[in-house]
Amino acid sequence: MPGTWAPLTNQPTFNTSTMILLTDGRVMVQEEGTAHWHALTPDSSGSYINGQWSTLADMSFWRRYYASGVLKDGRVFVCGGEQSGDVGDTNKGAIYDPGFDTWTNIASPPWTQVGDGASCVLPDGRIMIGALLSGACIIYDPATDSWSTTGAQPCRTNEETWILLPDNTIVAPQCFSPFRSQKYIISSGVWQDEGELHVTLVDPVMSEIGPGMLLYNGRVIFFGAANSNGHGKTALYTPPATPTAQGTWVAGPDIPIVGGQVMVSNDCPAALMPNGKVLFTAAQFLNNNWGSPVLFFEYDPSSNTIAQAPTPPNNASFPYPGAANAGIYWSRMMLLPTGQVLFSASSSNVQVYTPDGGPQDAWRPTISSVLPHGVIFTDYIQVQGTQLNGLSQANIYGDDCYPATNYPLVQLRNTVTHQVFYCPTHDFSTMGVATGPSLQSCRFTPTIPYGVYDLRVIANGIPSHSHSFAYPSPTKRRFTDVGVKLEFEYFGKLVAEGDPFNWIQQIINPEVNQLRMDVKLLQNSVNRLNSLIQARELPEVGRDIAKRAGVDQIAKERNVAGEASGSGEAKG
Repeated sequence: MPGTWAPLTNQPTFNTSTMILLTDGRVMVQEEGTAHWHALTPDSSGSYINGQWSTLADMSFWRRYYASGVLKDGRVFVCGGEQSGDVGDTNKGAIYDPGFDTWTNIASPPWTQVGDGASCVLPDGRIMIGALLSGACIIYDPATDSWSTTGAQPCRTNEETWILLPDNTIVAPQCFSPFRSQKYIISSGVWQDEGELHVTLVDPVMSEIGPGMLLYNGRVIFFGAANSNGHGKTALYTPPATPTAQGTWVAGPDIPIVGGQVMVSNDCPAALMPNGKVLFTAAQFLNNNWGSPVLFFEYDPSSNTIAQAPTPPNNASFPYPGAANAGIYWSRMMLLPTGQVLFSASSSNVQVYTPDGGPQDAWRPTISSVLPHGVIFTDYIQVQGTQLNGLSQANIYGDDCYPATNYPLVQLRNTVTHQVFYCPTHDFSTMGVATGPSLQSCRFTPTIPYGVYDLRVIANGIPSHSHSFAYPSPTKRRFTDVGVKLEFEYFGKLVAEGDPFNWIQQIINPEVNQLRMDVKLLQNSVNRLNSLIQARELPEVGRDIAKRAGVDQIAKERNVAGEASGSGEAKG
C-alpha cells in the first residue's frame, strides 16, 4: 500500500531549501537564496507535523548547491556553492555548531573552486569532495581543520552521486565519458574502474544523474536522468565479496511512463523508508532541461518493481514564478526520526509523507549499554550497541547537497508524562554504514528533566527497542569529596546556563551552607588548640596520646622553664 501526505500544521514563512537533520532531532532548513537558516522542532509528543519553527544563526554569505554533511561530533559542514554571495563556484566553507548556534569559517581548500562538488562523509569522520573540472579529489579533516589530496578519477567527478558501502568503499556512475562506474577504496585512497552499467543512466547533454541508494538487501540502486528508448532507467549494483574486487551491474526496472510522458530522475532526491522501499522523485524528460511538476514513485526491492506514489499538493510549488524557474532540481527531502519524509520544492509549502508498514527487526539498532559519565553531574551519557548508524546513508540527493542521515539519534520518552525529548548526540565511533555485529558507540548530552525514560536509538527513521533509563537528580556530595575547583566549575556552568533545573537552590545553596558550618567548626577547633598551647597545658585525657605521638616536648619545656625560674632568672 502507498503512503499518505499531510501538510505541516505550522508552515514556514519563508521558501525552504537544503534540509539537514541535526543530532538533537531538529531539522535545519536553509532559507532559499539567503544566508538564513531555520529549525523545525517536533512538539512534545515527537510530532514533526505539529512542530514549531525557530531562527538559527546566519552563514557569512548565502550559497546554493554545495557540499555538506553532518560530522562525527554532531556539527554541520558546508563547503562551496555553485551560486553564492561570494563568487560563482566559491571554494569557501564553514562549520555550524548546533550547541552554540554559531558558524565558524574553515581553512580554504587547495582549489579556487568547489561549487557543487560531489561529497561524502567517510567512516572516520573526514569528508571527501570531488573537483568540478577534473577527476581530482580532496579530503577535509575537521579535527585539524586541514585538507589533503587523495586518489583521482580518470574523468570529471562533477555531478556524480557517491554512495557509501559497508565495506568502506564508495561507488559512483560516471557522469562524463566513458560513462562507466568508479569505486573509491577508502583504505588505500584509490579509485578503480567498477565496470559497465549496461543501461544509460546519465543524460549525456546535461551530464546529470538521479539519486542512488544502498538498500537493506545490500544492493545499490541508481535512478537515471536519461530518456533511453522511451524510458527512464535504473541500474542495480551488487558489491563484491572483497573491497578491491569488482562488483556487478544489472539493469533495474524502468521508471513508469505517466500520462504518456517519459519520467526521469534528473538532479533530485530520494529517501530509504523504514519499510525498505525507496521514495524517489521524477519528472517528465525535457531535452537539455529539468522537468516539472515533481512526481513520486516507490521502488520495492522485494519485488524489484516501481510504482507511482501519491502526489502531494506542493509538487508544482517552486520558489520563483514562471515556467522558466520550474524544475525538479528544486526538490528537497528529509527522512525524519519518525520514519516520515519531509518534502518541499523550495517553496513555503512543506508536506510530510507517512509510509505504510515498518522495518524488519534485523534492520534496527540495538542497545547493549547506557553509561552515564561525570563526577558530580552527568556531563554526557555513552550508548553502546550495534547498527547505531543504520544500514544506509538513507537520504540522498547527489552533488547539490548531501543530507545523509546515517548517524544515531537518541529519543527519550518520559514514562510518567509521555513527553518526548531528543538529546544532542555526538562523538560517534563511526560514520560508516551497516557495521554488522561490531560494537559501536555514541554520546549524548542529557538535556532532560530528571525522571525515568524509555530510551531508543534511532538511525534512518528506524528505532531500537526501548531501553529503560533512569536520570536521577544529582546525589548531594560534600565539597571535600572532590576538588573544590571542579565543584565551582560545575556550579559556574549551571549559573551561566540559567540553572534550568533549579540546582542552585537544591544543590549549591545547601553545599555553601554546609561549607560555612564546616569552616566554623574548624575555626572553633583551631581556637581551642591555640588556648591549650598558650596555657602550656593538655587535658588529662590527652597526655598519653601526646607522649605516644612524641609531643611530650611540652612537658620538657615546662621543666626547663621551672629550672630557669629557680635560678633567679626573671621573665622578660
